Amino acid sequence: MQLTVLRFNFASPQGDPRNQHRLLSAALEMAQWGEAKGITSVSVDEHHATGHGWSCNPIMAASMFLARTTKLVASVDCALGPLWNPVRLAEDIALVDNMSCGRLFTTVGLGYRECEYESLGVDFSQRGRLLDDLITRMLAHWAEIGTWTRPHPMLFVGGGVQATARRAARFGLPLSLVDYLPEVADHYRKLCVEKGITPFVMMPGEVNRGMIYLHEDPDKAWAELGEHILWEAVTYGAWSVERRSLMHIPGVQTIDEVRASGKYRILTPDALIDEIRAADQYGPLVMHPLVGGMPVDAAWKSIELLTDTVLPALT
Repeated sequence: MQLTVLRFNFASPQGDPRNQHRLLSAALEMAQWGEAKGITSVSVDEHHATGHGWSCNPIMAASMFLARTTKLVASVDCALGPLWNPVRLAEDIALVDNMSCGRLFTTVGLGYRECEYESLGVDFSQRGRLLDDLITRMLAHWAEIGTWTRPHPMLFVGGGVQATARRAARFGLPLSLVDYLPEVADHYRKLCVEKGITPFVMMPGEVNRGMIYLHEDPDKAWAELGEHILWEAVTYGAWSVERRSLMHIPGVQTIDEVRASGKYRILTPDALIDEIRAADQYGPLVMHPLVGGMPVDAAWKSIELLTDTVLPALT
């Protein structure tokens, strides 16, 4: 089965609450519809102080999707660990783990935006120590309270540097990398072998497939809908001058630059089918249907092309 992911962050220009309501409602309906049609997971993330309605509580967002579905996996990519109270995060995750029978996968990471730490009154310079303390206390709390998933809910350590690998190995947790970083993955595996634990790495493939939007006429779609993709790419790209993940495009300003990056792609169903069939290991197919506050009817057309044309062709 092709791993298919629907990514949602609920963000749009100005973050109008009424528009966010429409995006949230549509996202839940898309996940429920998608599960019945073969979509395997949804992904949500966490950001604060954006002014755009960006997902700020990924555990709550994941729980909404899981409550509306029965098989779908919800992946938190990622929770900004130092901004959470350890006991509260452990209990929130345990609650959703129990409700969903283990369908919540959570990655905890440091984050990189100082303004997020300032908005929540947390010392940015202490984020490494805070994350270590968070993981220590979460694991201890889960051991005390018991959880549906044993020995504890699925928890990944996320990031993209050697310190991330050391932290994951030290706690005996799986590693989730933000990009194709084989040297970091190898370092983690080596440390795990030394500790006598089994390594588990989640890492994007060497070929960056980007986030996909389906349309019968990609050029027309870029002309009519590209402003939504551009808004998100510019907004996200402005948060750091460094490349932070496989979808981060620092300094991007134009639709042509976004298209050239390959990180947001509009494809026809036939082009996507051919691409998947030609690949030895395609990796996850990531859709971002409501990108940048995309009109809901246009987003639905993209989803339906996936569920009604692409996935049936692959089975």
